[in-house]
Formats: sequence, structure tokens, C-alpha cells
Amino acid sequence: MRDINPALLEEYAVDFPNKRYEFWQRDSKAMHLYTTEMLLQKLDYVHNNPLQEHWKLSSTPEEYPYSSARFYLDGSDEYDLVERYEDHF
Repeated sequence: MRDINPALLEEYAVDFPNKRYEFWQRDSKAMHLYTTEMLLQKLDYVHNNPLQEHWKLSSTPEEYPYSSARFYLDGSDEYDLVERYEDHF
């Protein structure tokens, strides 16, 4: 891309010490999850999003390698990152 269209690449330039370019928005639209029902709705969305027709990244939530669905199914946590939401209420 640098050689093909350097002007386009410069539109993504950032002034950070650890990178020169950023191709996504930093605003993750964080929201407070006030109820367990709301949390479960968002968790369900995150787990099922890779299955959406336009992504087709997996046939089940627990098969997607970066999903916490497997953790909630059988306790597997390959990356040692997931915690049960119940432990924080």
C-alpha cells in the first residue's frame, strides 16, 4: 500500500510511540451494564457475532478461537484471560 498510494496511507497516520498507523476507530462505545439481563444480552451478542451470515467465522460460538463461549461451556481458557461475570456481582 505504501508504494501504491502513499497519500491514502497517510490518512491513517497517528502520533503514537508504538505505531505509525491506525486503521480502526478507538471509540469502542463502552456502556455500563446495569443489570444481569443486559450483561447476558451483550454476552450473547458477542458469542454469536462470529456466526453471522456476513462473517461466517465459525459454525458454533465455542468453535471461534477468540470467543469466551468455550469458557462458559466447559471452563476452557486457552489464553488465561476470561473471568466469570458472576464473580463480579
